[in-house]
Amino acid sequence: MPRLADALAIVREAPRGPTVLMLDAKDGAPWSSETVERLAALIAPVRERVYVGTPADWNLRRLRAVDPDVALTFDPQYYLEAKGSDSPLPGRDGAYGYHDAHPLAFRRTVPPAAYLRERVAALLHLVPGIREFHVRLALFEQMEDDGFNVIAAAHDAGVLVDLWTLDAGTPRWRERLVRALDAGTDILTTNTPRELSRAVS
Repeated sequence: MPRLADALAIVREAPRGPTVLMLDAKDGAPWSSETVERLAALIAPVRERVYVGTPADWNLRRLRAVDPDVALTFDPQYYLEAKGSDSPLPGRDGAYGYHDAHPLAFRRTVPPAAYLRERVAALLHLVPGIREFHVRLALFEQMEDDGFNVIAAAHDAGVLVDLWTLDAGTPRWRERLVRALDAGTDILTTNTPRELSRAVS
């Protein structure tokens, strides 16, 4: 079974270019100090070509404390998700039609766009100095339908946006691709990069 050290060795030996290695940590359990120190040491030689991301903001803050220069990405899915999501978190449906357990979501007191502006501003600051904000495509679309462009909000905070996941062959994929690009997304996570590239060339 390949190990992280093996993947990092490939990155270290690869020619310089735009490609980076994205370490997407799915487990939300708190990382031990030993784990954080070991991860920081492993990625240090190729730090400028590695991004570390997770919805577990607490782990990103632990890594940031050990390595102030590591590139971090944050996915807010533990705090805010689109309706219809099968994610077990945030744990309740809010009054604005999103999965959101925050007190602002308990009842409608402001227009949806104002609520979303407040929520996203807070989420963008959960982890100091993130490079990218990873947003589920369906969440982006629901927000835009409610008059809020999460991509523009992230850009105003100096953060890039990666929308995930859009694959060729899925329902309305061309329409969704155009919508994401028109809204200004920086990155689109996909399993079909060639097909998406051909669709916009």
